[in-house]
Amino acid sequence: MIAALVLHAPLLLQTSAAASTQDAARADAIVQKTMHGEGAVGISVAVLRGNEMVYSKAYGFVDLEFAVSADEETMFRIGSVTKQFTAAGILKLAERGKLSVDDPLTKFLPDYPTHGHEITLRHLLTHTSGVHNYTDLGPKWEAVQPWELSDDELVALWQDLPLDFAPGERWNYSNSGYYLLGMVIAKVSGSSYADFLRETFFEPLKLTRTRYDSNGEVILNRAQGYSFGDGKFWNDRFVGMSQPGAAGALISTASDLVRWQQALVTGQVVQPESYLEMTTPFMLDSGRETGYGMGLQLDTQAGEECVWHGGGIHGFNSVLLYFPGAKLSVGVISNSQSLRADALGVELAKALLATK
Repeated sequence: MIAALVLHAPLLLQTSAAASTQDAARADAIVQKTMHGEGAVGISVAVLRGNEMVYSKAYGFVDLEFAVSADEETMFRIGSVTKQFTAAGILKLAERGKLSVDDPLTKFLPDYPTHGHEITLRHLLTHTSGVHNYTDLGPKWEAVQPWELSDDELVALWQDLPLDFAPGERWNYSNSGYYLLGMVIAKVSGSSYADFLRETFFEPLKLTRTRYDSNGEVILNRAQGYSFGDGKFWNDRFVGMSQPGAAGALISTASDLVRWQQALVTGQVVQPESYLEMTTPFMLDSGRETGYGMGLQLDTQAGEECVWHGGGIHGFNSVLLYFPGAKLSVGVISNSQSLRADALGVELAKALLATK
């Protein structure tokens, strides 16, 4: 029996290697087709199956004006994919006994007006707080969008508005809620949000191409963001990167994102019980499930159960998909607002799930 196993081991290895090569070829063909379409500038793509990185590649350009090509080290803004890092940060602090997700927001930000309601961290994490989304404020936000604002200056845009609904009553996506969670992380940890994530997650997990973005710093191999229309590209609108904060200010690579996903699943980020909270749909007061956990969406993509989140920020869009049944992670980031990273990610997943 042992001899038979030894004899078959090389065959198994060859079969696995051949499957990985086929996965990479399928993925490459799909992305190449996308890159030949309208609106594509640069794309970072990675696929992790189990512990194996079966595909990681960058395409196109980091910077059109200087014709700088993208590579696997190029960092792109990931927008709201940031939210799962924020949720993990809150849960890590809960594991350390520094807070509870059922604590009221005012325990940490006592001056924040809650309009007669108790808003908990759980409400903020699950988009059920009723706090108005500041990126839906239209001209009021657009007028200050390019500026670097302090916490007080940004929060002043919405804090005096009435809640959209009583906490726990409904679900409505709120960047404001996640911005407030970043303030809580800073208050409780004694570090800035950026430093807390770096020290707690990025450095220990060796996510060397993931960090908080900054307009003021010179960051090597950082992509520029573009929009496309009428057959031409232009530089997308400028946004002060203090404003997305814990709702959307990180930059990363697709390969770092899928490694982050694997670390989440295997208990390297937070404890399994905390990850279960992240991936359990919140139930409203009415008893209806929302399809959203903590920083993660939970539904069906490519015909399979999926844990995922997308992101969009001026000139960029992104997606990180995880299919637990196949242990498949797909990360896609684009520096063109016109190229749908989520659609490309799902197309890649469909092709790769067909070969699981």
